[in-house]
Amino acid sequence: MRYKINITTTQKDYKGKSIFERAADELLIDETFSDMDEEGTIETSLYGELESVGDTYTLSYEEETEGMGGVLTEVKFDTRKPKEISITRTGAIDTFMYFESGKRHVCVYNTGIMPFEICIYAKEVDNRLLTEGFLEITYLIEIKGACAQKTVMRMELKKL
Repeated sequence: MRYKINITTTQKDYKGKSIFERAADELLIDETFSDMDEEGTIETSLYGELESVGDTYTLSYEEETEGMGGVLTEVKFDTRKPKEISITRTGAIDTFMYFESGKRHVCVYNTGIMPFEICIYAKEVDNRLLTEGFLEITYLIEIKGACAQKTVMRMELKKL
């Protein structure tokens, strides 16, 4: 089924200790995400397809933001595990990112020039794509050796 997809991503630099180096229980502290002022917001509208095979749903769309043209993005989840989301990008940029509420995952982001190891700590995954038409993920993301960013990504679907 075809959808219009609105994505809003808000990011703010995180001044705390590297999330690569922090113990998992340190990342559970709520203050990690307190006082998040809007520092940078990106809004994107595009079109995509939502398909299912059994309990697995895949939302696929072609990126249209600067530097991401020609990149196919697939957002995938299993209805039995709605708090676990994978995002795969293929094309000029290749990456696989995994978001799981309350967990940290190390992933690889390949720009075509060189791959970067990234660490993602998902504070919360609120997946209501099938019931209310939105997905919101609140997370920290860090490229090893660079400043981490607090991020809130909200994706809203509207049937065409």
